[in-house]
Amino acid sequence: MNNAMMALLTGSRLAGHTLQLTAGSERTLAELFPAVEHVGRFNLRSDVARSLLQNADHHLTSVALPYALATHEDFVMSSIDLLRKEGFAIQTGGKRIKAWNMHAVLFNSSGSPVPHDWLESFDLLREMRNSTIHAGGKVQPSLATHIAGMGAAATTEWQRLNDQLPSDVVQSGQVTLIAEHIFTAFAVTKRLGREINAALTAAIPVASWARIAVEDYQSVTSKTKNSSGWRRSLSGYARINYAPAKLTEADLEQAARSLGYWTLGTWR
Repeated sequence: MNNAMMALLTGSRLAGHTLQLTAGSERTLAELFPAVEHVGRFNLRSDVARSLLQNADHHLTSVALPYALATHEDFVMSSIDLLRKEGFAIQTGGKRIKAWNMHAVLFNSSGSPVPHDWLESFDLLREMRNSTIHAGGKVQPSLATHIAGMGAAATTEWQRLNDQLPSDVVQSGQVTLIAEHIFTAFAVTKRLGREINAALTAAIPVASWARIAVEDYQSVTSKTKNSSGWRRSLSGYARINYAPAKLTEADLEQAARSLGYWTLGTWR
């Protein structure tokens, strides 16, 4: 997803740069580039098209920000479901699990510390998204309140990532989106994803991780069960994709046998 969004952003820059070659032309893009698919839907003179492409950051960010946060939300909810399936008591405080409280639910339920500073940046992005989607970009009170209450550490990190203060998100009562907000959305969700992975690794027993790894491997492998190739590939798969769980051969063997994927007398 990160690569796809960067492709769109870079593509707008490349297209604008390329259209410099057509400066002064009165022809439309369809006339200049007839082989480009869908060009007829953007059939403007090259100077008008170039202006739009050079000022597309706000629109690209308004698309990328909800996309990044929605994908992350699905990951967090899936992680909470994993804890629930493993028998953890999900600590919701009597409230429905939503984007605003899902991280606290996950970290509290797993017994891990809540990364408050990074969550402040996440919640700023979330409030920016909400104002953009639900209020046509008009700053909502919850966004203004959140900006005013951000701590020093979160503010400093936001400034480092965006070269602006959190308060600069608001201009004349409107949310002003810039390309850096795309980078920040990916940076923040990536960091929180790593924190979640660490929390899950520490909380879920090794035996469960071994079972998860074996089931995951079996869903993608074309190797024949009970073959030496299946066993060797499983070991490599677990080593690459489940390294933090530190699974041993004995862990994998026990899981494979309990799941019925290995029925031979020896593990070799």
